[in-house]
Amino acid sequence: MRENEKNTAIYVAYEEAVPFDPAAPEKNLLRAVLLSAMLDLKKPGDAGRKAVEYFLSPDEDYIFSFASICQFLNVDTDKILAVTGLKMGPFVAEAPTAALSNGAEPVADPVDNPTGVDLS
Repeated sequence: MRENEKNTAIYVAYEEAVPFDPAAPEKNLLRAVLLSAMLDLKKPGDAGRKAVEYFLSPDEDYIFSFASICQFLNVDTDKILAVTGLKMGPFVAEAPTAALSNGAEPVADPVDNPTGVDLS
């Protein structure tokens, strides 16, 4: 290349790379809070009662409230309530498989994902 010509070559690297999500750690924390509350629903006594209160609370101002977490994660609150059995609705019959985007079977391990709902 001559000195007076500009290098106009365009190099494509990492074309299929997924852009970094700076909110990923926070989203993971909120998913963990939501899944922990779902697991607490199955516990007897005070833990189960507090989990029910958590899901049915209308509070949206507290950052870790159910409504706030669902809003941040773009998850439908009615669908989560129907899947957990706290609200009857159109999602009850289809909940375990409809939330899976790839049509696979629901997650078998209730410890990792008690509802089979994809929260990612």
